[in-house]
Amino acid sequence: MDYEGVTISAKDELISKLSFSKEGDHWESNSTPEGDVVVAVDCTQDEAILSAGRSRELINTIQQLRKAMGLDLSDKVEVFFEECAGMSVVESAVSSNVSLFAAKFQGSVPLPKKFAPAWSVVLRSDSTEIGGSTVEVSICRPAVAGKDGCGDGVGYLLSTLEPSKVNQSELSITLDGKEVTLKKGEDYWVSTVDKLRSTGQLSWLLAN
Repeated sequence: MDYEGVTISAKDELISKLSFSKEGDHWESNSTPEGDVVVAVDCTQDEAILSAGRSRELINTIQQLRKAMGLDLSDKVEVFFEECAGMSVVESAVSSNVSLFAAKFQGSVPLPKKFAPAWSVVLRSDSTEIGGSTVEVSICRPAVAGKDGCGDGVGYLLSTLEPSKVNQSELSITLDGKEVTLKKGEDYWVSTVDKLRSTGQLSWLLAN
């Protein structure tokens, strides 16, 4: 480029300076000191981003409870949570990130406390605030789940079983002098997650 007797090399001597005009407060930008590169980021926090953040908060709470119990990474637990009345912030976060929890906790997914077996043993629990909702989180010993209304006798038997050792498709027990046969997938399940998936009591588990 020749300009008023001066020759400028467009290849070596011209630096293209870029500027960014943001639209609204949700945009953030930064540039290199030379001004030749500008990066603009849309910082809008939609529901998916908020849900992922709440899920990480819940995971952190669970990990702290596990650590307080001295559990190893290989130790499996079941997790149940209870929010204050009328709130469903945590359940919404879990339902949107089921695969994240399953991958983190060996297939286990945090569930509303109302679905916990009556014989579930709480190892440790704590209350925390997630997304403006006060929630009690409990880590529990893995337990075999029974069908609703199974009765005290059947419940007592199931409470004595170790889920990892329940491999048979049927269990035969004597109850009040009568022999009763319990079928896996109908009368009992090796976890509450399996039960809720099988019975369809939680629609968001069926989609994952």
